[in-house]
Amino acid sequence: MPWRELCTMDLKEEFVLKAMDSNCNFRELCREYGISRTTGHKWKTRFLEKGFSGLSNHSRRPRVSPNETPEDAICEIVRLKMHHMSWGPKKIRALYARNHPHEVLPSLSTFNRLLDKAGLVHHRKRRTRSVGQRLKCRITPENPNDLWTVDFKGWWYTSEKEKCDPLTVRDDYSKYILSLKAVQKAAKEEVKKEFERLFQLYGIPKVIRSDNGPPFSCWKGLLGLTKLSTWWLSLGIQLDRITPGKPCENGGHERMHRDIKKELQGKIVGGLKQHQNYFDIWKEEYNNVRPHEALDMQTPASVYTKSETRYDGRVEEILYPLGFISRQVNNRGCITLDCQKVFISNVFTGYNVGLKENNDETMSVWFDNLRLGEIDLRSFKFKPVLTGAEMSKLEGKV
Repeated sequence: MPWRELCTMDLKEEFVLKAMDSNCNFRELCREYGISRTTGHKWKTRFLEKGFSGLSNHSRRPRVSPNETPEDAICEIVRLKMHHMSWGPKKIRALYARNHPHEVLPSLSTFNRLLDKAGLVHHRKRRTRSVGQRLKCRITPENPNDLWTVDFKGWWYTSEKEKCDPLTVRDDYSKYILSLKAVQKAAKEEVKKEFERLFQLYGIPKVIRSDNGPPFSCWKGLLGLTKLSTWWLSLGIQLDRITPGKPCENGGHERMHRDIKKELQGKIVGGLKQHQNYFDIWKEEYNNVRPHEALDMQTPASVYTKSETRYDGRVEEILYPLGFISRQVNNRGCITLDCQKVFISNVFTGYNVGLKENNDETMSVWFDNLRLGEIDLRSFKFKPVLTGAEMSKLEGKV
């Protein structure tokens, strides 16, 4: 036979029924049920007044709450809000205080709560920003030109009201400043022209590290690629982008920017031409005269050597292994496959991509050694290798 389960109400009923016996020792009964005599008398009194229904738990809410907002005040707060629907709780509270200077002013949280309960607060939908896709190639440079870092210092106005936005390029191993160029705007054409000069002068590096801003990266684009970064890839350069909001991942470059700010920003009289003259003098001193602690007090110029990979300015067709089909991307970002136009991305205009057929009616798309995504051969639609949401999930697991 199963045991009978007793709830608190059952125990109370048992207790009061036993307590009604005139021969019952009330103190011992209370001890048996593990309650005080005060509680026992309370249950017995309630039973005599209301029967078993009196044994139910009563509300613990106090009869009087000195801090409770009066009903007239609540009506006035709602009335003010109805007359000024675009105003927030802070403004409504200020208006209420002005109209009732001699009354106790409820707290701002009270105004928030009352207006919210009245349905007069418009809750904004929290926007979730898409996380851009990034290419990473974290390396510790062991030789010059293993890793170049690039960034913009941050603009300021010259004394002639021209916008100066210094482009800085630096070899991470030797700390050698390759470029300190005064530009008016961070345009792809100006940046590419400067990198063409650097490649011709110093050769081609293995990796370039940048932040996630234009013209180096585009968080909406396929793998964050821009026409500038696609050009770097076509030259065999790997891309490394720092995590958004973490400039410490490019700490050496940021440290150089601090020196530029301290020694150059706002201290040059004249326009961009005069700024560039001072930049060249400062760069020469930084590379050839100033000792660097990270180099055991050597100068960057004494450590840096040019890259063995030379640049001739030609854009050669990318060769893909056996089993790949090569297709050139037109000026609209499309390739032709089985007489069908398939959009890939505008950043690959003029370059050829490699296609390799898979076993599931799809075809993978490659740009050199970088996998871009897949083409569904049934619908001829291109799907990027990673969407922003998928990239977010992967980064959350790391």
